[in-house]
Amino acid sequence: MYALYYTILRVFQLYPTSQIRLTPVKRPAKSLQRRILAILCIVAYTGHVSYLTLLTRFDYTYNMAFNLTLALINNLVWILYSLPSSMPSIRRFPSQPRSYRPEFVGKAGVFVLVTTTATALELFDFPPWGGVIDAHSLWHLATAPIVFKWYDFLVEDSLDPSWRDHRL
Repeated sequence: MYALYYTILRVFQLYPTSQIRLTPVKRPAKSLQRRILAILCIVAYTGHVSYLTLLTRFDYTYNMAFNLTLALINNLVWILYSLPSSMPSIRRFPSQPRSYRPEFVGKAGVFVLVTTTATALELFDFPPWGGVIDAHSLWHLATAPIVFKWYDFLVEDSLDPSWRDHRL
């Protein structure tokens, strides 16, 4: 849930920018959108956890459907982010021309593809090979390295100079 919250804040620039300015500037529309998003995420998360804990048994099917839905929405937003700058989409780097697109932007789309492929191992389960290796263990094997590469991408994206507000 937090990954989706972060992704929407990041891609649609709903983060507060007044903290890096010398004179605070209020952006009420973005502040309101950020608060509404936070409330929706908190309510959805609380409802999800409450539903799972109040039942007499853990509803695995519901839990998988809920988490897959969040992952799908998250992946769609990152794909939107990774589209070529020639395609009309969103303004990813507000202080730069629309044509600005650093090389690392395409990595988001690649990671979405790799993660979705790895998720297929979890969804299309199969009996263990030799009683040892099953789809779930292969899913863990496939997703572990993605975390390190995804972190590198997030760091690279956060360090891009185009995110700095040049209107001090």
